[in-house]
Amino acid sequence: MDLRTFLRDPIFVDGTTGLNELSKRLNIEDHPFVFTEKDGNIYPLKSFNFLIERQEPYERTIEKSVSEPPLKIISYADLTVHVLDVLAELVTLVRYEESLKYILREDFLLTMMSTGANSEIAWLRSLFASIPRGLMVVDINYAVVNSNAEAHRMLRISEADLSTLRMQDILGLNNFQYVYNTQTSLLNQFITTPSSQAAILVDFVPLVMYQVVTGFALVLQDLPTVEGIAMELDSVKLINNDLEAILSTIYDEIIVVDARGKLLRASDHYITSQWNRPPNTLIGHQLLKLKKADELLHKVVREVQKKKRKVSLMQNDSESHRLSVGNPIFHKSGDIERIVITSRDLTEVSRLQTELEQTRKQSENYREELERMRERVTQAQGILPIYTSQQMHEVMQEVERVAQFSATVLLSGESGVGKEIIANAIHSLSERRKEPLIKINCAAIPESLLESELFGYERGAFSGANQHGKTGLIIKAHKGCLFLDEISEMPLVIQGKLLRAIQEREVYPVGATQPLKFDIQIIVSTNRPLAELVAQGKFREDLFYRINVFPIEIPALRERKEDITLLANFFLLQFNQLYQCNLRFSSSAYDLLEAYPFPGNVRELQNLIQRIAIKNDGDEISALNVERVLMKLDPIATRQTGRFNQIIPLDQAFSQVETELITLAMKQYHSTTKAAKALGVSQSTISRKYRQIVNKTGKQQL
Repeated sequence: MDLRTFLRDPIFVDGTTGLNELSKRLNIEDHPFVFTEKDGNIYPLKSFNFLIERQEPYERTIEKSVSEPPLKIISYADLTVHVLDVLAELVTLVRYEESLKYILREDFLLTMMSTGANSEIAWLRSLFASIPRGLMVVDINYAVVNSNAEAHRMLRISEADLSTLRMQDILGLNNFQYVYNTQTSLLNQFITTPSSQAAILVDFVPLVMYQVVTGFALVLQDLPTVEGIAMELDSVKLINNDLEAILSTIYDEIIVVDARGKLLRASDHYITSQWNRPPNTLIGHQLLKLKKADELLHKVVREVQKKKRKVSLMQNDSESHRLSVGNPIFHKSGDIERIVITSRDLTEVSRLQTELEQTRKQSENYREELERMRERVTQAQGILPIYTSQQMHEVMQEVERVAQFSATVLLSGESGVGKEIIANAIHSLSERRKEPLIKINCAAIPESLLESELFGYERGAFSGANQHGKTGLIIKAHKGCLFLDEISEMPLVIQGKLLRAIQEREVYPVGATQPLKFDIQIIVSTNRPLAELVAQGKFREDLFYRINVFPIEIPALRERKEDITLLANFFLLQFNQLYQCNLRFSSSAYDLLEAYPFPGNVRELQNLIQRIAIKNDGDEISALNVERVLMKLDPIATRQTGRFNQIIPLDQAFSQVETELITLAMKQYHSTTKAAKALGVSQSTISRKYRQIVNKTGKQQL
């Protein structure tokens, strides 16, 4: 293979060169490079890049090209002498027979590796065999076409292995693919071979013919100190990883710039108000020229450069509050080498300070209110309700309000919600707390005795009467409070007399001819809807309006589940104090208690806690022990299974079957864990769905 075959005539371009004419010529002839001349020097331009960049003014295109050193011109006779210079450049100018030619490095390498008998070529092959660089020619399938002994030594392979080797397995496929796709050399690639962990520097050079890559030329350089370099590199990598980990966990934004302000490093966390884009994507840019960076950072850099000491600057505006601190790092010569800038967004801190101040004021108001309530509660008599829910907080606000007056109060709510305790609270927080609170259960006293109990009677008023007469409960409550529990059960006859007593604030004892005046606050309660009873004629309408002055609705326990844990602990504490025990609930036991609807409300919860405490073994009450007690409660009504009397939507049918199966499983296994295992689902699924069934039916099958 003759070296002269690869010499090409150069194409020179200038400001007058027409793009169309040049493009046609390049399509016909294979010229990877064109050339331009300036000030007596010749510079190479890649043909493709020139055609693209030529859209700009010619002077700007030339300015880009002349930034690199100009090409040397070597005579053809001296090519073998300057072989290393030829290998160092992608293209070399050659003076041949008084004319100027050029040769590509890949063509020169291909000639060197050929098997021709030309004496010059043979001399070059001998030369390459003796220099400390490995040379290889690889075809398009990555098979070795030719190579020298240095390449074998560096790669730790034998000549006998060449026929079976594929170089992408040793040097990596990505490098070959990049060179093939771009037709551009890839230089100084640090590669560790998989077989021996040897490290080498490799240049990948495309062998192009008629603008098609036909193979690759590889130039390998040995690294004799690779082990030391590798160890040092590993150490640097570890330090770098530690630094990256530290930067990623620090809340503050940290950037590092050099002495001139070029951005060298940035943490992942950054203050969005200071940047238009993440700073770690702007590495290498001059910070002082970046409009994407906030002016505060510019000021910090300038101040550090000027004062050569630590600088702290703060910016406060309506939108954000930021603090930036610049710390200079000095070279041993005394000059600034790096500037580390730490920035913190104080906007959130400022907002939190404002909220803290508001919270302090609110806490102070609460404290004052608590002190006032504490003074009143200290003087109060009776039991105050225990709660943590918002619903009961609102109830107690109403109790506080009405306790300041003597208005009639109507307490309504389901049986067991604590209406009597609320009545006690009203009395205890009122100015009447030093006077008696008289309680009457209208459902517990026979109709024949209720009138005499309420209003009293004179001596000899009726046969069997006390000879001294009896003071009625209304008169006994004088200056205090009268609590009429379950007023809905009061007979209509007595309702009329009570109405007159409330209106006139006086009563006639049975058998008396003179009324007795009284001054009381009346509190009544009911677990039935009085408005409906009025409509049914079972309760006097005029009395209803007379007692419905200040109504308070007490929510059911199932509507304020957050109170269940607090009440359960209170009742358990009472049990522990009464019987000198040390019982406590597990967290899972609380979950089961909150899942139960408690149709009997607080009264049922109190009884349930006593039952659980008595049945429990040990000091901790587990969820299993709670389950065992809950099993004894009212079961869900038995349903027909497997039958549908009419057509219903599939999703409704699925829901019904699911309910039946879960109910059946709980009835059989009495445990959500065992039921879940039998049905092939998770325990949390059974617990959640069973809770929905319980809440829907109001009863529980366990």
